[in-house]
Amino acid sequence: MSLISLQNLSFSYRNSGGESLPILKNINLEVQPGELVAIQGPSGSGKSTLLYIIGCLLKTYTGEVRVGGNNISTLSDEQLAVLRNRHIGFVFQQFHLLPKATVLDNVLLPSYYPTEAPMHRDSRAQAEDLLKNLGLGDRMSHFPNQLSGGQQQRVSIARALLNETQIILADEPTGSLDTQNSKQIVQLLKAAHAEGRTVIIITHDPEIAQECDKIVHFRDGEIKEITEKCKPNPVSLSLEEKFKDRKIEPVKNSWALLNRYLSVGKVLAPLALKNIQQNKSRSLLTMLGIVIGVAAVLSMLTVGSYTKKKILDSYADLGVNTLVFYGDENWRLKATDQVSVLFQNFDWDRDVAPLKNIFPEIERLSPMINSYGDSVSFAGQRIDSDPRIMGISEEGLLITNRSLILGSGINAFHVKNRSPVCVIGYGIYERFFTKMSPLNQMITIEGQNSTYSCRVIGVAESQTSNKEYNKPNFHVYLPYTYFKGVTDPWYARMRTVLIKIKPGQDAEKSGKKIKALFELKYGKSGRFTVGSDSVLIAQMNRFLSLFTVLLGAIALVSLAVGGIGITNMMLVSVSERFKEIGIRKAFGATNFSIRVQYLIESIFLCGFAGLIGLLLGFALYQGAIYGATKFISSLKYEWLVDLPALILSVISILAVGILSGLTPAYRAQKLQVIEALRSE
Repeated sequence: MSLISLQNLSFSYRNSGGESLPILKNINLEVQPGELVAIQGPSGSGKSTLLYIIGCLLKTYTGEVRVGGNNISTLSDEQLAVLRNRHIGFVFQQFHLLPKATVLDNVLLPSYYPTEAPMHRDSRAQAEDLLKNLGLGDRMSHFPNQLSGGQQQRVSIARALLNETQIILADEPTGSLDTQNSKQIVQLLKAAHAEGRTVIIITHDPEIAQECDKIVHFRDGEIKEITEKCKPNPVSLSLEEKFKDRKIEPVKNSWALLNRYLSVGKVLAPLALKNIQQNKSRSLLTMLGIVIGVAAVLSMLTVGSYTKKKILDSYADLGVNTLVFYGDENWRLKATDQVSVLFQNFDWDRDVAPLKNIFPEIERLSPMINSYGDSVSFAGQRIDSDPRIMGISEEGLLITNRSLILGSGINAFHVKNRSPVCVIGYGIYERFFTKMSPLNQMITIEGQNSTYSCRVIGVAESQTSNKEYNKPNFHVYLPYTYFKGVTDPWYARMRTVLIKIKPGQDAEKSGKKIKALFELKYGKSGRFTVGSDSVLIAQMNRFLSLFTVLLGAIALVSLAVGGIGITNMMLVSVSERFKEIGIRKAFGATNFSIRVQYLIESIFLCGFAGLIGLLLGFALYQGAIYGATKFISSLKYEWLVDLPALILSVISILAVGILSGLTPAYRAQKLQVIEALRSE
């Protein structure tokens, strides 16, 4: 079986005007294993095009081409990449070495590919041996521009031999060399042939052609004559075994695709990192946009969240997590309205006390029984109109956040035993007790239909109010059990309940649930309302959340701008690295590998920049908090890590890294090998 078989091969090139120009015309050629073949002809006769088709670099032809028994027109791009990598070594006239890679790295290039189905061998040791045998042992760490033309071509030959390839395709290998170097290169190719490889040399030099076993005379895209000088040495080559490659498994599901990305990315990560290091200045400037964007996202979201928390906490300190729950008899109840239970007023044991068990978010409960228009007197002094008498439980003052400057508050003993004790507001204290202690003094309260006394046990701290009818400094607090027994029966009805919700709970939502419970229990016989600043706080909460989102959106825009910068840099990189991409593809890089490499470079850039941005963002918002404490005395400095903001920032880094690399990656993978190799 022929190693290479061409049957009725034709190839045409379509120019920009749409005209078809024939390059190869009905080529028929057989190359046996172990042959040393020269394809000789003048420049422009189609020799290189023929070589590219044999090397699986061009597919737009007619006829049949078989390499190692494989009809290459039926192979996928990935299968062609494997075939080139495992069995074909290229030696180009222009060398096509990676300019920013060392001699050793250039030789090792085929060992990286195809990344999806790697060959497990010690390629580095093999590459070093090849370079030593070719007289380049002391040049391994040099770059191509530090070598002569002959040395560069020897590096190219070492690269072609690395994977123990059976076929060497040399395209004008001596075209750029002087006579002495040309002879050395021909001898090296003949040595490779002597080891059992099949070598095809494209040349227009008759002297080089005479060194070969078979000469194919080529002119105007046609084979004019084939001269066989001698039969090839017999080579023990089983095509089925030699060309039986490990296949790249097709992707069956999303997990398999993710696993493929990860496995290929793991291999290509060092290559991507090297490329970034080779363009340090440009990479650093590009990363600057990401650094600023990530720092803005983290700091703005964290500051927004911190500000929101502090504002809401300050409202909570003012009692915004306190509900005032009202219940009144429905005077508009119709005779046709059917109610199972009639509501007149709250009963502590039946209605109020069980609420803690029903709603675990309730922290404290207290009735609030009021009377208006009462007067308070002591030792011949009297205060009319302003006083407001309030019956509460032992938790009443705690719910209303009333602190004491003297004495103690109402306790459970006072409530249980209906003790005639009271806590007075600071205004009453100033009027009656400027020259004596108010504690244990008896004051008299006169209502519309009742008069009673109580012993002062405490004085509440001064408090202001923006409500004209409510003057907290003239409040008098009594145990509600005592107050019910001494005041007018109309005022003694429990129509109001104070409820304090635990910190962190939604007071507005809790109020709606409590109201729904009583409406379900009493139906239309009662009218229930919830009075609280919770609605205001809910609106404030929504506003602050929106404010935080807007801050984050502004920061994300800056991050997106940074991502666009990386995309632009990567697109420029694709343009600058046309030839590099072509070289990698020629030696086995699949489209998937090229795509992953560009994605990794983008992710690395965003990752490095993102890490710096996170540190900068942390420093910025901690500095902002510290600065705020210098201007706001009530604000204390604290170390803060906002986990949602941190998670969103990390997700943003990954998203920008992937999205900014997608367009360059797909553009890179779609490059045609020959077009890329011919670019300058």
